[in-house]
Amino acid sequence: MPSEVLEPYPAERSQPPAPVATVVIVNWNGAHLLPACLDALLAQRTSRPFQVVVVDNASSDGSLTLLQTRYPAVRVVRNAENRGFAGGNNSALEHVTTPYAVLLNNDATPEPEWLERLLVPFDEPGAERLAAVSSKVVFAPRFLPLELSTEGFSPGPHDPRELGLRVLGLTVDGEDVTEKVLWERLVFGPEGEGAARFRWTRPAGELLVPLPAGARGPYRVVVRWAAERAKDVRLSWQGGEAVLPVTEAVTEHSFEVAGTTPVVDVVNNAGSIVFHAGYGADRGFQEVDTGQYDQPREVFALCGCAVAFRTEAGRELGWFDDDFFLYYEDTDLSWRLRLAGWSIRYEPTAVVRHIHSASSVEWSPRFVFHTDRNRLLMLVKNATAARAVREVGRYPLTTASIAVRAARQGWRDRRRPAVRQTLMRLKVLLSFLRLLPAMLAKRAELSRTAAVPRTTVEQWLVTSREEAP
Repeated sequence: MPSEVLEPYPAERSQPPAPVATVVIVNWNGAHLLPACLDALLAQRTSRPFQVVVVDNASSDGSLTLLQTRYPAVRVVRNAENRGFAGGNNSALEHVTTPYAVLLNNDATPEPEWLERLLVPFDEPGAERLAAVSSKVVFAPRFLPLELSTEGFSPGPHDPRELGLRVLGLTVDGEDVTEKVLWERLVFGPEGEGAARFRWTRPAGELLVPLPAGARGPYRVVVRWAAERAKDVRLSWQGGEAVLPVTEAVTEHSFEVAGTTPVVDVVNNAGSIVFHAGYGADRGFQEVDTGQYDQPREVFALCGCAVAFRTEAGRELGWFDDDFFLYYEDTDLSWRLRLAGWSIRYEPTAVVRHIHSASSVEWSPRFVFHTDRNRLLMLVKNATAARAVREVGRYPLTTASIAVRAARQGWRDRRRPAVRQTLMRLKVLLSFLRLLPAMLAKRAELSRTAAVPRTTVEQWLVTSREEAP
């Protein structure tokens, strides 16, 4: 459907110099996010004139009113429907005439010199084939690192995990931060729904607890948890520790952390990587920022959260693939850029703070559907035939294996088997098959125009995060 362009109100100032960059922000019901993003963007300290375009994907929360009243100098592109990240950005990118097109998430807040530093690499000698510069993205809050340890146990012959306890909730100074805690090094995936939702921990590991905005300490931390039996849990941090009881029943305990306790920044993305199976990942994800990613370097893929493009390169490749809608569209574009002979760089001095999963919930059905399907679509378009066939073929086989395991577990437990995961994967396969002819046609076009062999591009793929450059 066509987009409606809402021109900005005339500004009462002299004619500014012609912009060299267009910053595009896609918004969907993000009225609560836009002020912090736009205020920081419009306060940039840069010698490079730029213009701002907000693409609104049919918001119903007053975003358009906010833009027209508080940010009249911002150009607005209004879509009649939600076109996702891919189509939303394309609504503006297709019309960009400045030398550079810059993307910024509406849930990201750039540091004052972000834009200036993001564009500098394009001016360096030998950068003629530099297509994109990706920012250093850190999580928005600062974090309190906690170490947890308790006695572990094995749940049974059909579950190989070593478990510690079930965590149901965590608050800091009265604010529920359960879904914002960085759990990756401590817990397994969430289970259950609503108030019964919980995470099994490992016997020991680190969790990174986000601190509420403006919190100065001391911090009052409250945990809700339960275990397979009564035992103690040790929580420690620099300069202190708490030993708390846990039982089979859900209980709540609190402890205090001094305001002088060191807190840290945590990396969200320092450029992106792709594993051999086609799974994309953030380089440095959930690592405490100690300066280990402070060197600029070439990376395989960009992060669409905060990135600058050479407009010529984006236009040559047709920008994002609308069929992806959400997720993997930036990795797909990166792969296509590399096939066309362009390079991508990570610039650590261009920093944004990002509210992770502010617009879509990680591991929600929507997230799982688009990441699963789009990984397969990306492989069909871009990977060597052997890799694409192998990984696409593995998906239905894995789906069948999951269905059989669920049926056996249901039989053992004398209950209806869990079918949600199988049904989701079947939905992915049906959507993938519907789009397969279009992806094969796009693959043929890429093969015709590619400047770099697919086998050469795949040398960037990695087996583990540790292997990533």
